[in-house]
Amino acid sequence: MSSSSNLEQQTSNNTNEEQDVIDYLQSHPDLLIRNPALLANIEIPHDIGGATSLIERQVGILRKQNSQQKAQLTELFEIANENEQSNQKIHKLTLALLGSKNLSASEKALNDILCENFSVDAVSLRVFIEPKSKQAQHLFIEKNSTSSKELDKLINTRKPQCGYFKQLPVDELFSNTSEDLSSFAVLPLFVEKNNCFGVLILGSYNMRRFNADMGTVFLERMGETISHILSSFVKKA
Repeated sequence: MSSSSNLEQQTSNNTNEEQDVIDYLQSHPDLLIRNPALLANIEIPHDIGGATSLIERQVGILRKQNSQQKAQLTELFEIANENEQSNQKIHKLTLALLGSKNLSASEKALNDILCENFSVDAVSLRVFIEPKSKQAQHLFIEKNSTSSKELDKLINTRKPQCGYFKQLPVDELFSNTSEDLSSFAVLPLFVEKNNCFGVLILGSYNMRRFNADMGTVFLERMGETISHILSSFVKKA
């Protein structure tokens, strides 16, 4: 038999023996506990060229896992804190809307609280059903108007839409603040999905504030709350 064949055979035998040891250790995880003398003689090469005992290596692994778990726990605390802050803001908005006596007062409450607490630069509220209050007639958009048709394209899914929309009648909706607005969140207002009575549009000077890839669950919940309160301020369809 040639020397190369002998080397291949030896390599194969060594591999099989190593696998047998690995399989045995996996089947008997308490082996080193029952044989402490064996544990004392086992060494694993260290990255810097020295040697470290198996216990030291295990301690290092445990420390790394502990560090990772601490980082995950910190992240969870941060998320929980953000959620709590968001809930407090929604609570404040809800109370302000519940205290509004008509649609005009609701419009002011939305503008004040959303701009102050939700990183929003401009707010536009419009309804497709005539308001009960004469003071809120400026919020009414005729169903057959061009603006109404363009808005309907954005809210026909009954889901909040985020991004920059060329078809959005920005000049009409935001008047003097329209030029600098770079991103929008469009929230349909409805109690029944087939009966959308209005739309709330949030504008930002930051083009990344409302982007197409952002989650909309929070906006959906906020839209539902606002919808149920404001629906009482418009006439029945």
